[in-house]
Formats: sequence, structure tokens, C-alpha cells
Amino acid sequence: MEPMLLDAREKAVEGGQACFGRFSAPFGSLNLLECEGVPGPLAFRRFRLKEWEHLAVIHPDFYLSVAVVDAGFLITSWTHVCDRRTGKAFEHIRKLLPGSIRLPLNLWDDKAALKAAGYRIELHNDLARGRHTFRVSVEGHKDLPAVEAELILDESSQKTHGLSVVLPLAENRPMYTHKSACPVGGTVTVGGQRFELLPERDVALLDFHKAYYPHRTFWNWATFAALRPDVGLLGLNLTHNVVADDNVLNENCLWVGNTLQPLAAARFDIPEDPMQSWRVHTLDGRVELVLKPQGIRKERIWLGLAASSYDQPYGLFSGRIIDSKGRSIPVENAFGLAERHTVRW
Repeated sequence: MEPMLLDAREKAVEGGQACFGRFSAPFGSLNLLECEGVPGPLAFRRFRLKEWEHLAVIHPDFYLSVAVVDAGFLITSWTHVCDRRTGKAFEHIRKLLPGSIRLPLNLWDDKAALKAAGYRIELHNDLARGRHTFRVSVEGHKDLPAVEAELILDESSQKTHGLSVVLPLAENRPMYTHKSACPVGGTVTVGGQRFELLPERDVALLDFHKAYYPHRTFWNWATFAALRPDVGLLGLNLTHNVVADDNVLNENCLWVGNTLQPLAAARFDIPEDPMQSWRVHTLDGRVELVLKPQGIRKERIWLGLAASSYDQPYGLFSGRIIDSKGRSIPVENAFGLAERHTVRW
């Protein structure tokens, strides 16, 4: 039987205790700094809280990945573009001092802006009006083209249903994530070439994240989305991480039409070379997929006590999924991304 979604709450932490579970809507207040499961003064809890917002835009001719990550000891942002027609990719990246940006505190109505030399990312989570907006303005540098983008993600209830979940990384040590697959409109200009995004064709994947990860952690992640004539929006989110019993509570789900369908634990068969095929499946048998990577973004950070090894291939998923009604839905060459990350922070 499919797990039930809990009623939405105003606060993610009540009386010092994290509210664990899958919820029908985001919290009004993501007050994770009030969680008593993370000891120490407020400044230390703020440093330990890892936050990011990542956007993946899928268009027939290109793939765009934009992220702002606050790891406590470092702010990182990237704008990665892959031309799907040629396979050529490039990336603008900035690394900034801690405190260079305050990421949004909630999903209902809050903004953030990252500003660096020749590089600007503005984002507005505005679920009160059923949408998210992103503006990207990156100047060209040497052989890297300029990138400009104006994006509007439609997360209205008529189009999709976002995933909001609080997971236990340890006793009373929460991880909050909101993930959604959304139709997307707007424009993206790469160099001098302008692309129009059509919400009846193009999709975006949003990852909003706040977590008290342990010093050493890992996760594997896979996600894709597409708009199809047979089911409408079809997408998936799968993660295997440090949650002890992820068959009871996890962030795994299907998006079918405007429904959110929870899944059991996910497992990954990842080759040593991340550009070889990945196998991804769920323990309930509802997902069986293979990812054939077409490109990848990698990052290695070594800062003494802090270190990160990160592979994020993107490419085509094929296989099959079974929805909550028992219907088998074939998946053939659906564009998406995956991730293997081990980190010490």
C-alpha cells in the first residue's frame, strides 16, 4: 500500500524536535536552526546546515544546470550548458567566501541573489502563486560563451505536485528537501543563440535542500522528467543516502500527471567509470532503469578536514516504471541526470 502524505504544517521543527515524514505541501517556516538534535550555539548550527538550490532545464537542443550551494565553509555556484545536438558542454563556476549569499528561507515567497564579477543568479521561490522564477546573467570569458536566462517554472497544482520530505540523518538530525518536476517557459541565450522554452514541451527539475549532514556522508541520486502525450508529466526522483531505514522513509517518488507517488528504497549499480551505463531500481520492483550518460560535470575539492568528490552524469534513461495503479509505463530515452557524491564537511 502506498504511504500516505502527512498534512502540511507551519513549522518543520516543533518544540525543538524535527517533524519527520512526507508532507502534502512545503512548510511555512523551515526553522531547522531550532532543532535540538544539533548541539552547540546558533553560529555553529548555522555553519553545520548545508543548503542549496539546483535547477535543471531540459530542452530538445540543450541542457542547462544552475546551482547555488552553501556548504558552510564555501559558497559554490555553477552554470553548466550542454548542446544536446553536438554533445559539447561548458561551465561557468564561482567559489565565494561564506556569507556571500543567504539562500531562501522558504518556498512560498522568498528570494535570493548571488552576485560576483560577471556573474549573477537571481531566484524567487513563489509557491504562493504556484511558480519559481530564475534569472541568470553570466558574461562570456575567454572561450566560454555568455549565458542569459529568464525562466518560469509552473509548480501549480494543476500541473504537478512537489515532493516535501524531512528525513532523519540521525536521531533528531533532519534533512529537508523539496523536489519538483515542472513545465518551464522563458528564454535562454547562449552566446548569440536564443532559445525559447515552451511549457507544453519543456521541463525543469528543481532541488531545494537544507540538511544537517554528518561529517562524512554520501548520496547517489537519479532524476528525469518529460512531458508525454500518453500520461502528461512523467518524472522520477530516486536517492540512496545515509538514512538508516530508507525503505520506511525516503525521498523517492514518481510524478505522473499532477500526482505524486511515493516509492520504496532505491539502489544504484554504478560503474567505476561514471560515463558507463548506470542501473537504478527500487526494492518494490516499480522502477527498473538504465542511464546511458552523454555528458558529465565533475568536481573535486580538498580542503583538509573538508573534501568532496562529485560526479554528475546526464543523459538518457530507458526501462520501465509501474505507477500506483499497477500500470507499466515504458521509458525510452528520457533525458535526466544522476549523481554520485562522497563528502567530508
